[in-house]
Formats: sequence, C-alpha cells, structure tokens
Amino acid sequence: MSVKIEWKIFTAETQSDGTWKSNSPSLAELLNVIASPAKIKGPTQDLEYSMAQLAVKGLPYFKITEVTSENARASGNEIGPLQA
Repeated sequence: MSVKIEWKIFTAETQSDGTWKSNSPSLAELLNVIASPAKIKGPTQDLEYSMAQLAVKGLPYFKITEVTSENARASGNEIGPLQA
C-alpha cells in the first residue's frame, strides 16, 4: 500500500455564488463542504474572504495567496498577497 499527498500544486478560488473552483475537482468538493457560506458563523462583510479563512483553518497547509476586491476584479488589478 502506498499513500502520497501533495499540497503545493493545488489551488482553489472562491466564487461569487458561494462555491469553490479548483484545479482538483476533489479539493473543490472538499472545500464546498468544509468552507461553504453555511459554515460561516455570524455576519461577515466579505463572504468570499470568510470562506477562505475557514478553508485555511480546515486545511492548514494551504494559505491565502491572493485577495482581489470587487473593484479590482473589474479592472484586473490585484490587491496583493495575504498570509493567513
């Protein structure tokens, strides 16, 4: 039996509809379970950022690498890397 896991090649991104997209369908499925809007306790000003914070709590090897505001999304500019 052999088990191999990696995390450096996996990426995921929040979607405005409250779901995740990823280069791994399995990771997207996992994130949609552990870091969905339904899992967020209390009110939040930014649903997607709250989802990302929940994700890095549940998967500690992952970190937040990019945060893009609504205005920046429209123009394509990023707000820079953010460490969780």
